[in-house]
Amino acid sequence: MDRRRFLTLSAVAMVGLTALPALKPAFGASKLEEEVQKRLGVALSQVKESPEVKLTAPTIAESGANVPITVESDIPIDKVEQLWIFVDKNPSPWITDVKLTPMNGRVFFSTRIKMGETSNVRAILKLKDGSFVMATKEVKVTAGGCG
Repeated sequence: MDRRRFLTLSAVAMVGLTALPALKPAFGASKLEEEVQKRLGVALSQVKESPEVKLTAPTIAESGANVPITVESDIPIDKVEQLWIFVDKNPSPWITDVKLTPMNGRVFFSTRIKMGETSNVRAILKLKDGSFVMATKEVKVTAGGCG
């Protein structure tokens, strides 16, 4: 192999490796969509935004290592089955799932989560009729917390 051919092949390889991350989302489902499908058994597009689900989180989190969130809902507890929390851009988008029963009294869950970067936080409720409702909030992270 001569020097000219080596340089040409090296340049083509570098362009390919540089463009690959930009092309990946166009060819496959995102980690979030895969995780929602795996955990809920439905596509993210089948989950509807609802004003009945309230997600409280800071608009700007100074540290992604400790972001407080609260999920509440006006939906009666006897109509709600389960709650999932996802962070879109985390290495693993699924944060937790919580089974709810009438003994909970009402739909309320509060915790602290880790976020690697600025991203949407999603709280998804599964209702007993099999439908899903969601609240989404963008949280800006000034210092990462997921590694």
